[in-house]
Amino acid sequence: METRRGFIKKSAIVGAALCLPVSLTRESRAAYPDLKTRNPKRMLVLWYSQTGQTRRYARLIGCILKGKGLAVDACDMQEFDKNLLSNYDLVIVGTPVFYYDTPANVSEWLETIPSIKGTPVAAFVSFGGPEGNQHNASSHILKLLADKGGVPVGRDTFRNIASYPTPNWNTPNQISGQHLPNAATFDQVRRFTADVMERITLGETISVGYEVALREGLSWLPLVWLNKKAISKHTVDAQKCIGCQTCVRKCPTKAINPSQQTVDRDKCLACFGCLNNCPADAVVMEYKGERLYGFPEYLKRNKIAIMEPSELNTCSL
Repeated sequence: METRRGFIKKSAIVGAALCLPVSLTRESRAAYPDLKTRNPKRMLVLWYSQTGQTRRYARLIGCILKGKGLAVDACDMQEFDKNLLSNYDLVIVGTPVFYYDTPANVSEWLETIPSIKGTPVAAFVSFGGPEGNQHNASSHILKLLADKGGVPVGRDTFRNIASYPTPNWNTPNQISGQHLPNAATFDQVRRFTADVMERITLGETISVGYEVALREGLSWLPLVWLNKKAISKHTVDAQKCIGCQTCVRKCPTKAINPSQQTVDRDKCLACFGCLNNCPADAVVMEYKGERLYGFPEYLKRNKIAIMEPSELNTCSL
């Protein structure tokens, strides 16, 4: 039985053939506004996270800044009031990579924020495998922030164990990344945070550079539509459901209704947040007739414990 990602790649082969077979980079350094401060006092770290990977990195960044005596707010962007963005001296946004790009709901959220002219901004993405187009996904976040007047001062990508559900969770990416994040990953997050602060102090900016490569071409294809076509069943098992509403909170489009055991397939983004976060394995999703199981169950079956950075043991945000 082929995996969902394999199916998508096969479906995309015609479009992918039109993409450049080599990786090039096109830089774009706009005439950014002047930084409103080189001595930031109040920081905001926002995340969109489905399995906790991006949230972990975001909280680590927040704890590092808080440890320097700075005022830090850290929040899921879906729960944050956009109108408060201009109150901060630095805004850092993190998301996972979905379908070779920034998640659509994150892009839509950033497109509707008010002006943050002169505010230093940084972006990071979490990703489960090296072919995920993560560089361009992080650039996309910076571009959207810069469009609202933000001044780019940092960008990075952090790899972790893949959380893309497949029937057996046995893709090469999942197997090769089972030890991630590790100490080196968290050191990378610490360096990213330090570099961002140093650039602000020096008044330096970074360019928003995009790679032109085959995987970028894949992001232009209707991958969500293809995936939804392959999902033959998507509902909730009433016997297993414990009524915790986790799936509702994690769904960016509020497409799932566990009390009625329904999913609005038109609203659904095929992000797998409901499946990957249900603590009772009550979300039923079948791919071409084969039942999938979520991230918590995958960790349990494989006896995998995800490493936590030491800062989170003593820091509260």
